[in-house]
Amino acid sequence: MGVKRSLFSSAAVMLGLVLIAGPGCKKKPPAPPPPPPAPEVRLQVTSVSPREVTPNQATSAQIFGSSFESGATVQFSGPTSAAGQEVRVSNSNTISLTIPALPAGTYNVVVSNPGGEQATLRSGLSVRLSEPPCARSTVYFGFDVHALDGSAKGALDGNMSCYQSLTGQVKIEGHADERGTVDYNLALGQRRADAVKRHLTSGGVSSSRVSTVSYGEERPAASGHNESAWRQNRRAEILASE
Repeated sequence: MGVKRSLFSSAAVMLGLVLIAGPGCKKKPPAPPPPPPAPEVRLQVTSVSPREVTPNQATSAQIFGSSFESGATVQFSGPTSAAGQEVRVSNSNTISLTIPALPAGTYNVVVSNPGGEQATLRSGLSVRLSEPPCARSTVYFGFDVHALDGSAKGALDGNMSCYQSLTGQVKIEGHADERGTVDYNLALGQRRADAVKRHLTSGGVSSSRVSTVSYGEERPAASGHNESAWRQNRRAEILASE
């Protein structure tokens, strides 16, 4: 009887151990690590639009970057120093403002938040005169021809008001293709340049402002020994300055 009780007690202990270690008591997994902190966004200036403006003329513009705060100020530092006008922080990435009338040169763009933090875009703004539309133009000629055809006259007439408005010099360079002797091509290039000058002066451009020169075949616009290259080299180039 004692043996049966002992066996029964042992069986009960074993059953209890099985129940404790059973599938309902799995080990709890470790907690996942906390997420990394969000990266700090610092004040920076990445670009200005427009990047190039006309001297001595106020211009509406935008500055792009990050962490701009309400109340931020803008300074342009270069040949002179001037503050941006009508500065408005549209959002943390965009500032709208008026660039003041600045003399020609290259400027750093400095943005300062109210708390004193600053960021600089070096050489971010260029202030210079843009070329007039007639600054560089070219007219073309037929083989061994120096007279202006309809296309050449149309190109010159389209720029005539521009040539008239400028106060600088208008230089006309005459060119020829490689066929013919060096002396002949120099003379042909000169006749082409003179034909352009006559058309400009007849259109109201002062002859004292117009000069001509011939380079003959010496300065080809296209290399090659075929009609495709020769057609590009039979030309007059007009260079106008402010």
